[in-house]
Amino acid sequence: MSALRSTLLPGVAALALVCAGTVAVPPSAQAHRHEPPLGTVTDFGVQAEALTLHEGYFGVDGDGRPVVYGIQMGTPGVISVVDPIGRELIRTVQMPGSSGGWGITQASDGRVYGGTYSEGHLYQYDPATDTLTDLGQAVEGQSYIYGLRPGADGRVYGGTYPDAHVFSYSPSEGFHDYGPMVEGEMYAIDTAVDPERQVLWAAIGTGGHLVRLDLATGEKRDIWPAELRGDPNYPYDINLIGDRLFVKRNRLDALVLNPDTGEVIADEFTITSRGTSPLSPDGRYVYFTSTGNQLWRYDLTTDTPEPVLDSSGNPIPAGGPGVGWGFIDGVLYAAIGNYAGQALWYDPATGEYERFTLPFPPQAIDIGNLTAGPDGKVYTNLFINGNLSTLEPDTGTVTTLGRLGQADGFGWHDGLLYAGVYPYGGVLVYDPSQPYQLGTNPRELFRLQDDHGQNRPVAIVSTPTTLYVGSTPDYGQWGGALTAYDHASGTHTVRRNIVPDQGVTSLTLLGTTLWGGTSIFGGGGTEPKATEAKLFTVDTTTGEKTGEFTPVPGAASIDALTVGPDGMLWGLASGTLFVVDPVKKKVKARRDLPGGSSHWQDELFVNPDGFVYASSAGQLLRIHPRTLRATVVRASGTYRLDQDDDGNLWFRDGPRLLRYTPAR
Repeated sequence: MSALRSTLLPGVAALALVCAGTVAVPPSAQAHRHEPPLGTVTDFGVQAEALTLHEGYFGVDGDGRPVVYGIQMGTPGVISVVDPIGRELIRTVQMPGSSGGWGITQASDGRVYGGTYSEGHLYQYDPATDTLTDLGQAVEGQSYIYGLRPGADGRVYGGTYPDAHVFSYSPSEGFHDYGPMVEGEMYAIDTAVDPERQVLWAAIGTGGHLVRLDLATGEKRDIWPAELRGDPNYPYDINLIGDRLFVKRNRLDALVLNPDTGEVIADEFTITSRGTSPLSPDGRYVYFTSTGNQLWRYDLTTDTPEPVLDSSGNPIPAGGPGVGWGFIDGVLYAAIGNYAGQALWYDPATGEYERFTLPFPPQAIDIGNLTAGPDGKVYTNLFINGNLSTLEPDTGTVTTLGRLGQADGFGWHDGLLYAGVYPYGGVLVYDPSQPYQLGTNPRELFRLQDDHGQNRPVAIVSTPTTLYVGSTPDYGQWGGALTAYDHASGTHTVRRNIVPDQGVTSLTLLGTTLWGGTSIFGGGGTEPKATEAKLFTVDTTTGEKTGEFTPVPGAASIDALTVGPDGMLWGLASGTLFVVDPVKKKVKARRDLPGGSSHWQDELFVNPDGFVYASSAGQLLRIHPRTLRATVVRASGTYRLDQDDDGNLWFRDGPRLLRYTPAR
C-alpha cells in the first residue's frame, strides 16, 4: 500500500491550497462564477497486488534450461520466467501498454511470443539476449490475441477478437493476415497447427464453428459437427495431437475429432484445463484435468479417456485446472490454476506425484468494481482475478479478504453486501461482521447461467422484502433478465426478456415502483437485434411489469438511474442525461454530456452539496440540478463511481482507488 497522494484536478493551472494530503481547487478553475469551488481528490494508491496467470508454456531459456513462461495480468501485463525444477523466479519482463494476455508460446527458433489485450499487440521476448520487442498490432482493428501456436521456421500463429481473424508472424516476413474465419463472428478463441501439412484449425465462438484453414491456398472449411452448430456450448480450447483434434467446449464438455472430416472419435467426458498436454514421450497418452480437477489422460491406442492413478491406485488431485503442460525428462509438469501459482509433477513410470507452488510474482491489477459500504469501508474487487479487499479511509489500511470472483454488480441491504459474479451469473451475499470464508461467508444464493442464459448480474437494488437483480445474457445469446429474490424465503423468480432481446443494465426504486433501464446488446459474440434502449416499470407490490418506453431515441443503453434532487427520475443513456416525470412517464429534459459513455459502468449520484455527479466515459462531471449544465471535475480515469454516506465520491483509475470530496 503506497502512501496517500494528492493531485490537482486536470486542467487546473492556478495556485491551490494544499492541506492534509488533499488538493483544494481554486474558484478560478470553475466553469461558472456563481457555482461553488470544486472539491479535492485524494489518491489512496494501488489497492492490491495479485496473481492472475492466464496461460503457461513449458519451454527452455537461452541456455537450454527447462523453464515455464507465464503470461500474467497486470498494469502493465508481464511475462514471467520460472524454473519449475528449482522452483525459482528467473525474471519478469513488462509488456508496456498491455493489461495482460491470453496466449503465450515459444517458436522453433527459441523466441517467446505473448499476445495481449486490450491493444492486440504481439510481444517478442528473446531469452538468448533477454530483450523484449513490441511488434505492434497483429491485425489492424483487433484488440485481443488468442491461441498462439508455433509453426515451422520460427513462425507463430494466433486468433483475434473482435473479428475472428487468424494471423501469422515470422521474423523474416512479419505479419500475415488470413482474414476472418467466419464472417460476422467475433472470437477466434484458439488455434491448432500442423506445420508439415500447412493446415490450421480455429475454434470460433460464439456461434459454434471449427474452421479448417489450408494455409497454402486459403481454403476454409467448417468441420464442427452439424448437430452442434449454433449451440452456445461452442469450441474453446483445441489441441492437435497426431491425427486427433482435441476440443474442449466452453462449458467443459470434450470431444475428440478427426481433424479433416470432423467425425467424432470420442465424447462424453470433460476437460477443465486450458487444453491438453503434448503427446507423452511414449507416444500413447495425452493428459488433462477433468471433473473435480483430477488428473486424467486419453489413451490414443484405445481412444478412451481415463483417470490417472497414483502408485497406491488412487486418483491424483491436481488442485485446479491445468493452464500449461510440459514433459521434462519423461516427467509430466503442469501449471495449475490462475491465481495461486500451483503446480504438479507426475512420473508415469512410478505413479509418484507432487503438488507444489511456482513463484510467479503478484502484480498490480486494475480494480474491476467497488462499493462504499455502510460500515465506512470501501470494498474493491479486482478485474478477472476477483480478489475482494477493503480500505479504511481514516487510516489508509487495506485488507485483502479473499477471492470472490469478478463482481460486475454490487448492492447493499440490511448491512449485507450482495455481489453479482461473472461468468456464471452467480449472486452471492457477504456479512462483513463475520469472518470471510468463501462458500460460507460469502455464500451463493443462486446462479443464472445454466437455466436462464445470464452471465453478468450488473444491477442490484433492494426493498425491505425483495432483492432485484438486472442481468445481461451469456455469450452468443440475447435477452437479459430481471430476477426477484425473496429475503424471507430465500427463493427467487427470473423474468427473462422482460424487454425482448435486451439486457437489464440499471435499476432504481421510486416509491413502490421499480424502474429498469436496458441495453440493446446481447451476450459476447452477438450483434444487437433491438434498436434502442428502453425504460420499464414494475409494481413491487404485485411483481407485474406496468410500462415501457424510450427516453432517449437511438440510445444503445440506459446505464444509470437514480431519484433526482427534484423527485424526478434521472438517468444516463449512452452519454445523454435525461429527466423523467415518474407520474406522467414523460421526459422533461435531455442534455448531451461531453465525452460519450462507457455504457453500464457509468453512474449517477445526488450529492449533499446539492449537485448531481456523474461518471461518463471516464470523466467525473458535476451537474447543476436546475440548468443541467455539466462541469468537468476530472477529465479522465474516473470509473466505477460510488458515493459514501458522507457524500464522498469514490472511483478507480486502473489499480488505484481515489476519493473526490466536494467543497462543503
